[in-house]
Amino acid sequence: MQRPYLKHLAAALALCLPLMAFGAERQVVDIAVKGMTCPFCTYGLEKNLGKASEVDSVSASLKSQNVHIVLKPGAQPDLKRYKQLIYDAGFTPGDAKVSKEEAK
Repeated sequence: MQRPYLKHLAAALALCLPLMAFGAERQVVDIAVKGMTCPFCTYGLEKNLGKASEVDSVSASLKSQNVHIVLKPGAQPDLKRYKQLIYDAGFTPGDAKVSKEEAK
C-alpha cells in the first residue's frame, strides 16, 4: 500500500526545518580579556574562538577589553573551552557572562 502523502509531508518538513531555527533563542557569551594591545590581538582572538563549531560569530573589542561570542541557535556555551582558547592565544581571560538573545 503506497502512501503518496508521505512524500508531501517529507517535502514540507524539509522546507520548514531551516525556518524553525529562525527566531530561536541563542546564547551569547561575553568574556573579559586582559592583554590585548593592538588590532592584531583582536583579529587573532576572533579567528581562534571562531574555530569552535558551536560559535556563529565573534567580535573582540580592544576598547572594552572583551570578546562577544554569539552561539548558533540551540548550542550550549563551553566557558572553560573559550577561556582556554583565550589563554592559548596569549591573553588572560577574566569574568564571563552568559545571556540569551533572539536569533535574527
